[in-house]
Amino acid sequence: MADNTEEEHLDNPINNQSENPPDEIISTNDAETINSNQETENMEVHHHAHHEGRKNWKSYFWEFSMLFLAVFCGFLAEWQLEHVIENNREKEFINSMIEDAQIDTANINKVVKENKIRLLYIDSLISVCFNYENQKTNDYEIYKLFRKAIRTASVVKPTERTLIQLKNSGGMRLIRNKASADIIIFYDEVEEEVKFQQENVDKLAYDYIAASYELFNYKYFNPGAYVGVSPDAKLLSHDNIKLTEFGNRLVNYGGTFTNYNSKLGKMKENAIKLITTLRKEYHLSDK
Repeated sequence: MADNTEEEHLDNPINNQSENPPDEIISTNDAETINSNQETENMEVHHHAHHEGRKNWKSYFWEFSMLFLAVFCGFLAEWQLEHVIENNREKEFINSMIEDAQIDTANINKVVKENKIRLLYIDSLISVCFNYENQKTNDYEIYKLFRKAIRTASVVKPTERTLIQLKNSGGMRLIRNKASADIIIFYDEVEEEVKFQQENVDKLAYDYIAASYELFNYKYFNPGAYVGVSPDAKLLSHDNIKLTEFGNRLVNYGGTFTNYNSKLGKMKENAIKLITTLRKEYHLSDK
Protein backbone atom coordinates (compact mmCIF):
# COMPACT_ATOMS: atom_id res chain seq x y z
CA MET A 1 0.00 0.00 0.00
CA ALA A 2 2.80 2.30 0.83
CA ASP A 3 4.32 1.68 -2.50
CA ASN A 4 1.07 2.54 -4.33
CA THR A 5 0.75 5.73 -2.47
CA GLU A 6 4.18 6.78 -3.40
CA GLU A 7 3.52 5.89 -7.01
CA GLU A 8 0.36 8.00 -6.98
CA HIS A 9 2.31 10.91 -5.69
CA LEU A 10 4.81 10.39 -8.37
CA ASP A 11 2.18 10.06 -11.05
CA ASN A 12 0.29 13.21 -9.89
CA PRO A 13 2.84 15.64 -8.69
CA ILE A 14 1.46 18.79 -7.06
CA ASN A 15 1.88 21.81 -9.39
CA ASN A 16 2.41 24.87 -7.23
CA GLN A 17 3.42 27.14 -10.19
CA SER A 18 1.12 29.35 -12.29
CA GLU A 19 -1.09 27.76 -14.87
CA ASN A 20 0.31 30.17 -17.57
CA PRO A 21 2.37 28.48 -20.18
CA PRO A 22 6.10 28.87 -19.83
CA ASP A 23 6.43 31.02 -22.89
CA GLU A 24 3.99 33.57 -21.40
CA ILE A 25 5.87 33.89 -18.19
CA ILE A 26 8.01 37.05 -18.21
CA SER A 27 10.67 37.41 -15.64
CA THR A 28 11.12 40.64 -13.69
CA ASN A 29 14.38 41.48 -15.43
CA ASP A 30 12.82 40.96 -18.85
CA ALA A 31 9.89 43.26 -17.92
CA GLU A 32 12.26 46.01 -16.84
CA THR A 33 14.20 45.63 -20.07
CA ILE A 34 11.00 45.92 -22.13
CA ASN A 35 9.82 49.02 -20.24
CA SER A 36 13.22 50.63 -20.72
CA ASN A 37 13.10 49.95 -24.43
CA GLN A 38 9.57 51.41 -24.71
CA GLU A 39 10.61 54.57 -22.90
CA THR A 40 13.59 54.93 -25.20
CA GLU A 41 11.37 54.51 -28.25
CA ASN A 42 8.91 57.08 -26.90
CA MET A 43 11.71 59.54 -26.32
CA GLU A 44 13.00 58.97 -29.79
CA VAL A 45 9.57 59.48 -31.30
CA HIS A 46 9.09 62.69 -29.30
CA HIS A 47 12.55 63.86 -30.27
CA HIS A 48 11.90 63.27 -33.95
CA ALA A 49 8.52 65.03 -33.82
CA HIS A 50 10.04 68.07 -32.13
CA HIS A 51 12.86 68.17 -34.63
CA GLU A 52 10.46 68.09 -37.59
CA GLY A 53 8.38 71.09 -36.21
CA ARG A 54 11.38 73.42 -35.78
CA LYS A 55 11.63 76.30 -38.36
CA ASN A 56 14.87 77.25 -39.99
CA TRP A 57 15.89 80.79 -41.09
CA LYS A 58 14.44 80.26 -44.55
CA SER A 59 10.98 79.68 -43.10
CA TYR A 60 11.19 82.82 -40.99
CA PHE A 61 12.46 84.82 -43.93
CA TRP A 62 9.63 83.58 -46.14
CA GLU A 63 6.98 84.42 -43.53
CA PHE A 64 8.50 87.87 -43.03
CA SER A 65 8.57 88.43 -46.79
CA MET A 66 4.91 87.49 -47.15
CA LEU A 67 3.91 89.73 -44.24
CA PHE A 68 5.97 92.61 -45.62
CA LEU A 69 4.47 92.13 -49.09
CA ALA A 70 0.94 92.16 -47.68
CA VAL A 71 1.56 95.36 -45.71
CA PHE A 72 3.33 97.01 -48.65
CA CYS A 73 0.50 96.13 -51.05
CA GLY A 74 -2.00 97.55 -48.58
CA PHE A 75 0.04 100.73 -48.36
CA LEU A 76 0.19 101.00 -52.16
CA ALA A 77 -3.55 100.51 -52.47
CA GLU A 78 -4.22 103.17 -49.83
CA TRP A 79 -1.71 105.55 -51.44
CA GLN A 80 -3.28 105.03 -54.86
CA LEU A 81 -6.76 105.67 -53.49
CA GLU A 82 -5.61 108.82 -51.74
CA HIS A 83 -3.83 109.91 -54.92
CA VAL A 84 -7.02 109.47 -56.96
CA ILE A 85 -9.07 111.38 -54.38
CA GLU A 86 -6.58 114.26 -54.33
CA ASN A 87 -6.53 114.40 -58.13
CA ASN A 88 -10.31 114.65 -58.20
CA ARG A 89 -10.29 117.37 -55.54
CA GLU A 90 -7.62 119.28 -57.45
CA LYS A 91 -9.73 119.26 -60.61
CA GLU A 92 -12.79 120.33 -58.63
CA PHE A 93 -10.87 123.28 -57.20
CA ILE A 94 -9.59 124.25 -60.64
CA ASN A 95 -13.06 124.16 -62.22
CA SER A 96 -14.49 126.10 -59.30
CA MET A 97 -11.70 128.68 -59.57
CA ILE A 98 -12.46 129.18 -63.26
CA GLU A 99 -16.15 129.70 -62.46
CA ASP A 100 -15.29 132.28 -59.78
CA ALA A 101 -13.05 134.19 -62.19
CA GLN A 102 -15.79 134.18 -64.83
CA ILE A 103 -18.28 135.61 -62.32
CA ASP A 104 -15.75 138.29 -61.31
CA THR A 105 -15.16 139.24 -64.94
CA ALA A 106 -18.86 139.70 -65.62
CA ASN A 107 -19.34 141.78 -62.46
CA ILE A 108 -16.31 143.96 -63.24
CA ASN A 109 -17.59 144.76 -66.73
CA LYS A 110 -20.89 145.95 -65.29
CA VAL A 111 -19.44 147.91 -62.36
CA VAL A 112 -16.69 149.67 -64.33
CA LYS A 113 -19.24 150.86 -66.88
CA GLU A 114 -21.51 152.28 -64.16
CA ASN A 115 -18.63 153.91 -62.30
CA LYS A 116 -17.31 155.66 -65.40
CA ILE A 117 -20.69 157.36 -65.83
CA ARG A 118 -20.70 158.37 -62.16
CA LEU A 119 -17.21 159.81 -62.48
CA LEU A 120 -18.45 162.09 -65.27
CA TYR A 121 -21.02 163.58 -62.87
CA ILE A 122 -18.37 163.96 -60.17
CA ASP A 123 -16.06 165.81 -62.59
CA SER A 124 -18.90 168.11 -63.63
CA LEU A 125 -19.80 168.87 -60.01
CA ILE A 126 -16.14 169.61 -59.21
CA SER A 127 -16.04 172.11 -62.07
CA VAL A 128 -19.22 173.83 -60.82
CA CYS A 129 -17.89 174.09 -57.26
CA PHE A 130 -14.61 175.64 -58.41
CA ASN A 131 -16.24 178.04 -60.90
CA TYR A 132 -19.57 178.78 -59.24
CA GLU A 133 -19.04 182.53 -59.03
CA ASN A 134 -18.03 182.94 -62.67
CA GLN A 135 -20.49 180.52 -64.26
CA LYS A 136 -23.47 181.49 -62.13
CA THR A 137 -24.80 177.96 -62.43
CA ASN A 138 -28.29 177.76 -60.97
CA ASP A 139 -28.79 175.77 -57.81
CA TYR A 140 -31.15 173.32 -59.43
CA GLU A 141 -28.42 172.11 -61.83
CA ILE A 142 -26.00 171.73 -58.92
CA TYR A 143 -28.54 169.65 -57.04
CA LYS A 144 -29.04 167.37 -60.06
CA LEU A 145 -25.30 166.78 -60.44
CA PHE A 146 -24.94 166.11 -56.75
CA ARG A 147 -27.89 163.73 -56.76
CA LYS A 148 -26.29 161.61 -59.49
CA ALA A 149 -22.78 161.81 -58.03
CA ILE A 150 -23.86 161.00 -54.47
CA ARG A 151 -25.18 157.59 -55.37
CA THR A 152 -23.24 154.79 -53.75
CA ALA A 153 -20.37 153.62 -55.86
CA SER A 154 -20.90 150.30 -57.55
CA VAL A 155 -18.42 147.81 -56.16
CA VAL A 156 -17.31 144.31 -57.03
CA LYS A 157 -17.35 141.81 -54.24
CA PRO A 158 -14.72 139.24 -55.30
CA THR A 159 -16.03 135.70 -55.55
CA GLU A 160 -13.82 134.03 -52.95
CA ARG A 161 -15.60 130.75 -52.28
CA THR A 162 -12.80 128.70 -53.85
CA LEU A 163 -9.92 130.81 -52.54
CA ILE A 164 -11.27 130.57 -49.00
CA GLN A 165 -11.38 126.78 -49.25
CA LEU A 166 -7.89 126.64 -50.71
CA LYS A 167 -6.44 128.84 -47.95
CA ASN A 168 -8.38 127.59 -44.93
CA SER A 169 -8.33 123.84 -45.59
CA GLY A 170 -4.76 123.67 -46.86
CA GLY A 171 -6.09 123.02 -50.33
CA MET A 172 -3.26 124.92 -52.02
CA ARG A 173 -1.03 121.87 -51.54
CA LEU A 174 -3.34 120.02 -53.93
CA ILE A 175 -2.50 122.46 -56.73
CA ARG A 176 0.66 120.71 -57.89
CA ASN A 177 0.99 122.62 -61.14
CA LYS A 178 3.35 125.49 -60.36
CA ALA A 179 2.10 127.86 -63.06
CA SER A 180 -1.48 127.41 -61.86
CA ALA A 181 -0.57 127.81 -58.20
CA ASP A 182 1.40 130.99 -58.93
CA ILE A 183 -1.39 132.68 -60.86
CA ILE A 184 -3.99 131.73 -58.23
CA ILE A 185 -1.83 133.28 -55.50
CA PHE A 186 -1.28 136.42 -57.60
CA TYR A 187 -5.00 136.71 -58.32
CA ASP A 188 -5.69 136.52 -54.60
CA GLU A 189 -3.28 139.42 -54.06
CA VAL A 190 -5.06 141.49 -56.74
CA GLU A 191 -8.39 140.83 -55.06
CA GLU A 192 -6.97 142.05 -51.76
CA GLU A 193 -5.85 145.28 -53.45
CA VAL A 194 -9.35 145.79 -54.85
CA LYS A 195 -10.96 145.26 -51.45
CA PHE A 196 -8.52 147.70 -49.83
CA GLN A 197 -9.35 150.33 -52.45
CA GLN A 198 -13.05 149.74 -51.91
CA GLU A 199 -12.60 150.61 -48.25
CA ASN A 200 -10.89 153.86 -49.24
CA VAL A 201 -13.72 154.74 -51.62
CA ASP A 202 -16.33 154.08 -48.94
CA LYS A 203 -14.46 156.19 -46.38
CA LEU A 204 -14.05 159.20 -48.68
CA ALA A 205 -17.65 158.91 -49.84
CA TYR A 206 -18.75 159.23 -46.22
CA ASP A 207 -16.51 162.29 -45.76
CA TYR A 208 -17.77 164.20 -48.76
CA ILE A 209 -21.41 163.35 -48.06
CA ALA A 210 -20.96 164.63 -44.49
CA ALA A 211 -19.51 167.88 -45.91
CA SER A 212 -22.54 168.26 -48.22
CA TYR A 213 -24.81 168.92 -45.22
CA GLU A 214 -23.53 172.53 -45.12
CA LEU A 215 -24.45 173.15 -48.77
CA PHE A 216 -27.46 171.03 -49.69
CA ASN A 217 -30.89 170.88 -48.15
CA TYR A 218 -32.00 167.28 -48.46
CA LYS A 219 -35.65 168.22 -48.38
CA TYR A 220 -35.33 169.07 -52.07
CA PHE A 221 -34.46 165.49 -52.95
CA ASN A 222 -37.35 163.24 -53.91
CA PRO A 223 -36.72 159.76 -52.51
CA GLY A 224 -36.58 156.93 -55.02
CA ALA A 225 -36.08 159.05 -58.13
CA TYR A 226 -32.79 159.01 -60.01
CA VAL A 227 -32.79 162.79 -60.63
CA GLY A 228 -35.39 163.44 -57.97
CA VAL A 229 -34.76 167.15 -57.38
CA SER A 230 -37.42 169.80 -56.77
CA PRO A 231 -37.28 172.67 -59.30
CA ASP A 232 -37.11 175.24 -56.48
CA ALA A 233 -34.03 173.67 -54.84
CA LYS A 234 -31.68 176.23 -53.26
CA LEU A 235 -28.22 175.83 -51.75
CA LEU A 236 -27.86 176.49 -48.03
CA SER A 237 -24.79 178.61 -48.72
CA HIS A 238 -23.34 180.32 -51.77
CA ASP A 239 -20.03 180.97 -50.08
CA ASN A 240 -17.30 180.35 -52.63
CA ILE A 241 -14.91 179.16 -49.94
CA LYS A 242 -17.32 176.45 -48.79
CA LEU A 243 -18.01 175.44 -52.35
CA THR A 244 -14.28 175.26 -53.07
CA GLU A 245 -13.68 173.15 -49.97
CA PHE A 246 -16.46 170.83 -51.03
CA GLY A 247 -14.89 170.67 -54.51
CA ASN A 248 -11.58 169.67 -52.92
CA ARG A 249 -13.23 166.76 -51.17
CA LEU A 250 -14.77 165.71 -54.45
CA VAL A 251 -11.36 165.80 -56.16
CA ASN A 252 -9.93 163.49 -53.51
CA TYR A 253 -12.94 161.20 -53.76
CA GLY A 254 -12.90 161.22 -57.57
CA GLY A 255 -9.21 160.33 -57.66
CA THR A 256 -9.70 157.41 -55.30
CA PHE A 257 -12.75 156.34 -57.27
CA THR A 258 -10.73 156.45 -60.52
CA ASN A 259 -7.98 154.40 -58.91
CA TYR A 260 -10.59 151.89 -57.78
CA ASN A 261 -11.82 151.49 -61.35
CA SER A 262 -8.21 151.00 -62.43
CA LYS A 263 -7.80 148.22 -59.85
CA LEU A 264 -10.92 146.59 -61.18
CA GLY A 265 -9.48 146.70 -64.68
CA LYS A 266 -6.31 145.01 -63.42
CA MET A 267 -8.39 142.41 -61.65
CA LYS A 268 -10.28 141.70 -64.86
CA GLU A 269 -7.05 141.24 -66.83
CA ASN A 270 -5.74 138.78 -64.27
CA ALA A 271 -9.06 136.95 -64.14
CA ILE A 272 -8.78 136.35 -67.88
CA LYS A 273 -5.16 135.21 -67.49
CA LEU A 274 -6.20 132.92 -64.66
CA ILE A 275 -8.92 131.28 -66.73
CA THR A 276 -6.62 130.87 -69.75
CA THR A 277 -3.75 129.42 -67.69
CA LEU A 278 -5.87 126.93 -65.76
CA ARG A 279 -7.57 125.67 -68.90
CA LYS A 280 -4.22 125.26 -70.64
CA GLU A 281 -2.43 123.54 -67.76
CA TYR A 282 -5.29 121.13 -67.04
CA HIS A 283 -6.35 120.64 -70.66
CA LEU A 284 -9.86 121.88 -70.06
CA SER A 285 -12.18 122.83 -72.89
CA ASP A 286 -13.63 126.29 -73.28
CA LYS A 287 -17.28 125.78 -72.39
